[in-house]
Amino acid sequence: MTLLRWFSRLTWLGACLWLAGCETPLPEVLYPDLRFSHLPPIQLNVARIDVVDGYQSPLREPNVEHKLPLAPALAMRNWARDRLRAVGSHGRARFVIQDASVIMEPLKKKNGLKALFTLRQAARFSARLAARLEVETAGGMGSGFAEAQVTRQRTTPETLSLNEREGVLYQFVEASAKDFDQVMAEKIRQHLGDFLR
Repeated sequence: MTLLRWFSRLTWLGACLWLAGCETPLPEVLYPDLRFSHLPPIQLNVARIDVVDGYQSPLREPNVEHKLPLAPALAMRNWARDRLRAVGSHGRARFVIQDASVIMEPLKKKNGLKALFTLRQAARFSARLAARLEVETAGGMGSGFAEAQVTRQRTTPETLSLNEREGVLYQFVEASAKDFDQVMAEKIRQHLGDFLR
């Protein structure tokens, strides 16, 4: 009887392990590449435009930009490629990404009766996007630059699933990139008007 009981428990344990191994993984969500080609191009009187990624991520916390479904640096490179147009025959422009960071700060959990009935925020994400557009005409006849910097913050509740959190962070970077688009376009109009066509 003891041997039969031991065998049935072993069979039950094996079945549980087998079922646990068959757990269906979460479906991977593919996010679209953020583009700005639907916006009017900013036409510069230069022959070429170089995009320079001057920001190096530390690739460790508190920086998390390398773990996000949309990297801020990629969004900024796409912005430069989609919005800036070289329409001249001489000179060049350089779009330099100076910062494309996202910092994650875990938030302290509150205790007590009130904490049981409130939706607690687990983390705060802070994005900073900064770039400089430098323009130089042929023969050093003229040069100028425009700089833009935007910051944005977002907290995430602890109740989010992994896929929901990824979606929230994609939208967070998307909104930061749209902020950057507005600020940089305005700075170009203010400081580089002589180089626009």
